[in-house]
Amino acid sequence: MRYLALPLLIAIPLSAHAGNIKDTDLISSNNFFLPPSTQKTVFIQARNSSDNQDVSFHDLSARISAKGYQVVNDPDRAHYVVLANIVYCNITKPEMPVEAMVASGYGSAFNSTLGAMQGFASMASMAGPYGAMGGAAASMGLSAIQGIGDLFSSSSSASKMPDDVNYACVADVQITEQTTGQLPSGMKTGSGQEAGVYQTRLAADVHQKKLDEAEATPLLQRKLSAAVAGNF
Repeated sequence: MRYLALPLLIAIPLSAHAGNIKDTDLISSNNFFLPPSTQKTVFIQARNSSDNQDVSFHDLSARISAKGYQVVNDPDRAHYVVLANIVYCNITKPEMPVEAMVASGYGSAFNSTLGAMQGFASMASMAGPYGAMGGAAASMGLSAIQGIGDLFSSSSSASKMPDDVNYACVADVQITEQTTGQLPSGMKTGSGQEAGVYQTRLAADVHQKKLDEAEATPLLQRKLSAAVAGNF
């Protein structure tokens, strides 16, 4: 009996840690299919402009290589150019659920366009009662979506971090199939797309009982990398 006590003591904290996660999800603004090609060279440029600098695409190269592609360092030698930028990593709030961030589409701000509010309204049924209220406000033309700093900054009246939180990372991804050897003009903000240019906004989120950023980070990172690599 004395030797059985140690494994039991070790198992308790591990089970408690795993029980903090209630759900995980991945959402994309749109789907696309890269046309078949015998060209298998890829150039990757990944950035992170979010609050959580620990989330990255560090395993994206290995994931794409595992699919039979050669990742190259020279963009002029690549048939595909992958540009990925993590634009948001933080707690979501009822005023701006992750569905609304994705609905605004690739390259869109989270606060400035009517299209984002309309997308918020159309997806409100996915966000529960708070989303429904925000969607109703958006459909009436009210300023349901304020500045991103106002939405996601900590409230001075909040005494502690709330229980039962949703932590999300949002990334804009552009894949260009090169035919001339020229790099694309960059991360586009318009709605139009050039031939051979594929754009999407991805969001990975984890629903936790208690906020644990260190626990959420690797889960979100793996989901985003897998989603980008899945296009190849």
